[in-house]
Amino acid sequence: MLNRFDGISDFDLKPFTTLKIGGLAQVAYSPTSVGDMIECIKFHHKKNEPINVIGAGSNLLVSSHGVEGGVVLTHKLRDVIQIEDDKIYALCGAKASAFSKVAYEAGLTGAEFMIGIPGSVGGALYMNAGAHGENLKPILESVKILNMKSYVVTEVPVKYLKFNYRKSTFMNDGNMVLSAIFKMQKGDKDKIKERMDFHVNYRAKNHPPLSEFSAGSTFRNPKGHYAANLLESVGAKDYIENSVVKFSSKHANFLYNFNDATSTDVVRLMHNMWSKVKSEYGIKLHPEIRFVGIRTKEEDKLWKAMIRR
Repeated sequence: MLNRFDGISDFDLKPFTTLKIGGLAQVAYSPTSVGDMIECIKFHHKKNEPINVIGAGSNLLVSSHGVEGGVVLTHKLRDVIQIEDDKIYALCGAKASAFSKVAYEAGLTGAEFMIGIPGSVGGALYMNAGAHGENLKPILESVKILNMKSYVVTEVPVKYLKFNYRKSTFMNDGNMVLSAIFKMQKGDKDKIKERMDFHVNYRAKNHPPLSEFSAGSTFRNPKGHYAANLLESVGAKDYIENSVVKFSSKHANFLYNFNDATSTDVVRLMHNMWSKVKSEYGIKLHPEIRFVGIRTKEEDKLWKAMIRR
């Protein structure tokens, strides 16, 4: 136990992931302030130990074999506040849906699609999450980031940040999202609600139910194609790995854990379908899910094959 930061040793991460897969963190933290989160990161860096940050646990495959070093859970850093008539401030751990609801209550438009995103604001910025061609960049004013080497906190205007399809500056520069300010337009609340309802209803009709333990989209859409169509055409909906994990019959790019699957089961399923798409179409799908933690030799080999360019 590291009392100073409320660190808990051998912490079970499984309940903190939407796939409900994950082993033990060597030590985990649930900071209630950005300052405490930075201290946790410094503590492990000075010991030359790895540290991972987990938001809402979506788009994530946590190793069943555990996670070395420290894990910071941002679920207690969830403030979403209207700071001006057209601006909203959100901490990294704020749920995407909560952000969307605050914007609606303030009569601000541009965040309607976030009602259907299962992750956190920090995670949405990290992976440039979106839906139906919308993302956060048009309403983003600035992001407060932590330099993971110098520990300097800087507020960066959106014009200095790069966002591409399911990619962001933060994936490459190693900086961590602490909070963000969004500048939005006033809108008609009835129309905002109508757009929010559209996103909720679309997900209910076309995506697996939240009762299924899924991480969200498994693979990114390759240019000119939909991953779901490619996967369905090679039989993804009919294949079950080890009687514990399969792709959804509702959407072939969503896999779900239905019988206490492990990270190895998931990686095997992903690689199997990845190989079939590659063989049939010559297309190398790229995982949208991020792998965190200790990999077995088999997991490492299969995962590297899927992310190799």
